[in-house]
Amino acid sequence: MNRARLVFARGLEYLALAMAALSTLSMAAIVAIIVTSVTMRRFANTPLHLTEDVVGLMLSTALFLALPLVTLRSQHIRVTIVLDALGPRFGALMRVAALLVGLVFFGWIVWVSIPWFEFAWLRNLKTETARILLYPWMAALPLSLAAIWLIFFGRLVGLLEPEHAPVRDDVSDITSGGDR
Repeated sequence: MNRARLVFARGLEYLALAMAALSTLSMAAIVAIIVTSVTMRRFANTPLHLTEDVVGLMLSTALFLALPLVTLRSQHIRVTIVLDALGPRFGALMRVAALLVGLVFFGWIVWVSIPWFEFAWLRNLKTETARILLYPWMAALPLSLAAIWLIFFGRLVGLLEPEHAPVRDDVSDITSGGDR
């Protein structure tokens, strides 16, 4: 069982890291494209005609490709008002409930995104301005959310370590105006 856990955890970690690397490259490319377009507009009086299409596609792709690593490392935003109100007594129950909600939500989103991707694939849909194929960019959504679904599943069945809440020492008390 330990071997299966290790293979599952490492596989998801490598997958999440690869997706995050692609996300990082996408963000760097966005900056390069915008700088090139602005420079061309300033000095040649003609911006790149594909800037808006490519930057929009890369931005949404970068967002989705970064999500699995953020989820795996538990670095996402948390709203803990209910958990704090219930106290530590219900902590384990709330974690299981959160994992089940996550499994249902991400499974549903993956399920409905596949026909959307197939529609673009079968019709070779392209952007209106630059005529860039859409389906390679659209693949980021079901792939990244499927990876997140696997992370939730792995945590639920014990193949991954449970997510750890961040240390709350850095959080100031709102009622005291931030002073401790």
